[in-house]
Amino acid sequence: MLKLKEFPLNVVVVGAGISGLAVAYLMEKAGHRVTVLEKSSPKSQARLRDGGLRIPPNMTRLLKELPGVDKLLAEKASKCAGLCWVQCHNKSSELMGKVEFPEEVLNDLGCDFHLIPHHDLQGYLYNLCIKAGVQIHHDFDVDKLSIEKDRDPVVFSKTGKRITGDIVIGADGKNSAVRKALLAEEVVLSETDSLDSDDSDEDNEPVPLPMKEIIGATLTVPISSIRSDPELSSFTEIEHWMLWMGNRNTICGARYGPELYVLEVVFADPPMADQTDDEWLAGKPMESVLKYADEYDPRIKKIMQLASTCHWSIQTVHDPPRYVSNHHQVVVIGDAAHAVHLNSAHNTAAGFEDAFTLGRLFSRENLRRSHKSLLLNGYQYIRRNRTRSLELAGMEVAFFLGLPPGREREGRNQGLRLTLHLEGANDETLERLWSTYVDQFNYDARDEVDEWQMNWVASR
Repeated sequence: MLKLKEFPLNVVVVGAGISGLAVAYLMEKAGHRVTVLEKSSPKSQARLRDGGLRIPPNMTRLLKELPGVDKLLAEKASKCAGLCWVQCHNKSSELMGKVEFPEEVLNDLGCDFHLIPHHDLQGYLYNLCIKAGVQIHHDFDVDKLSIEKDRDPVVFSKTGKRITGDIVIGADGKNSAVRKALLAEEVVLSETDSLDSDDSDEDNEPVPLPMKEIIGATLTVPISSIRSDPELSSFTEIEHWMLWMGNRNTICGARYGPELYVLEVVFADPPMADQTDDEWLAGKPMESVLKYADEYDPRIKKIMQLASTCHWSIQTVHDPPRYVSNHHQVVVIGDAAHAVHLNSAHNTAAGFEDAFTLGRLFSRENLRRSHKSLLLNGYQYIRRNRTRSLELAGMEVAFFLGLPPGREREGRNQGLRLTLHLEGANDETLERLWSTYVDQFNYDARDEVDEWQMNWVASR
């Protein structure tokens, strides 16, 4: 990564999650002065051991640019060998489909698909930031932002503290205070203050999203607890991401590293009255989720009962028209920017790609403050179509997996059954099967930045 030679920026990152820490580290290494604002305390962050993250090849490729990642993945992560689709009904289960991630395909991609506990990846990135010199302020709960033309943006805490920077990067998740400020700006500013037609793509409006709210629940179980039960121990030996399909919901399960098994309940319907969005650090009693496992294989419910708590989340689809403020002071990334399904394969990867896109844009040699607007417009241009494709894919998969009994479900299952008989299949058949996965996995955020710079910056 190129080192900045002059005019370092004061960068304020709101949120010390995965995407926030990643962009903080990359901006600091590029020569900028970075401050991270995190609402939780160090103790509460360290105490939480729940949840897991998918790291598909497109994210692994970026992650490997960071120091010590090979050791992290070898010690803390599991390799995902593929996907298994299992139909559950009336407490019975039947394998419908199975896709292996072939070694030759992963070799061509240059990276594996990993599953890792959330706290391990977050802890790694946190330590990386500290060593790089990033300043992290805990217990800073953002109340509002002040965004005015020709003035630096100001972030205010709920206790009255204020932090000013040249750029504010909102990485504060699905309930983002930074995004709220951007949406308010869209309403208040007149058309004469908006960006010119070169900065937006009015002729290529994104496809509307089919969901307005996405709901899911996450449960984490120690591997040791599952292995101690002879009826359940075989689940810990499965190297695939299991997708148990029910009626309007799906339960996903896999081993995330050597110590944790993570289950996620994904819903195809909008949230009901008793389903509420909760702070991740709080959690809810297990009874709130167990009723949704009644139709599944009883062993799955038995694994769920081994968890001490569950975490519910409702992801509201805000679909902001832009990820960048009108006067190029504020930008959002990760769940603050888009609604890539929280329980999908690409949720963490999308935020990581956002971080690397910004980091690479702002590591240009001989960067000047006058370049800030152009580079932020570049981020908007590069990321918009990519994140929209991942948003659509995640929502469509939730509908697809949660189909109720009927002709559509049977048609889906017939298609999935074809994957059980691929031995000896010709290249054309395998190419059709793999085309969607390869398109998503083969994306490289760094290449997209380089292409944008070549096509846009060099021509101006």
